[in-house]
Amino acid sequence: MALARYFDACYPQVKAVHEPRPSRRLRIASNRYLCGRLTRNKLIRSFVKARARLFQSISEPVYIEANNFLHGFLDVFDDIFDDPRVLHIVRDPRTFIRSWINFGVFRGLKGLAGRYCPFWLLKPEKYEKAPVRRWARMPRPERIAWYWNAINAELDRGQGLFGDRYMRVRYEDLFEPDGRELLRLTEWIGLPGSPDLIGKAREGKVNASRDRGFPRWQDLLIETRRSVLACCRDRMTKYAYDVDV
Repeated sequence: MALARYFDACYPQVKAVHEPRPSRRLRIASNRYLCGRLTRNKLIRSFVKARARLFQSISEPVYIEANNFLHGFLDVFDDIFDDPRVLHIVRDPRTFIRSWINFGVFRGLKGLAGRYCPFWLLKPEKYEKAPVRRWARMPRPERIAWYWNAINAELDRGQGLFGDRYMRVRYEDLFEPDGRELLRLTEWIGLPGSPDLIGKAREGKVNASRDRGFPRWQDLLIETRRSVLACCRDRMTKYAYDVDV
């Protein structure tokens, strides 16, 4: 959300949006495709249909969509756009898990969707050919750890699919005060550097989750921390996160 706001505000040649409506249906389409329940052509049509009205209204030459529901669309972006680029923002799973649970992934309407909508969330019994874990039997932090690992494994494929048109950056590095990663990102997109962009990034967090009671990493039981790291350790090491319990 922060990236979309900052780029849209600082660059007149950019139309940047965060999860534009309708996006929830694209979340389901992503998961159905990754589970082998949706064809490539239907995946393409689902995106085109969802964005037809929005694209008709855009006059800016650069379109940026910040949308973590598009994790299943890597295979078809080249069929939809002339010169797509994929920015893969990865977040430390220890804070990702806490944020997701505090945002209510298991409560209210989100919780109901996760339980009763078959492809609202990617789950091991539908995604893996020989699942070792079952979603319902996993503790909640381990569920999100498994999800984090699976989604990032899919997004890592972007390197092979897009080459230099793929970029991965750690969330924790993106808004560092020196603006180094933001500058690298703007150069990769093909935009000039912007002091306004770096200034906005220093203003503070956007869409931060509230503390709704889920403990911080160091306050979790040691067994919970170990089960989370069992799901994520290899990929965390690849992304240069420490893996201390």
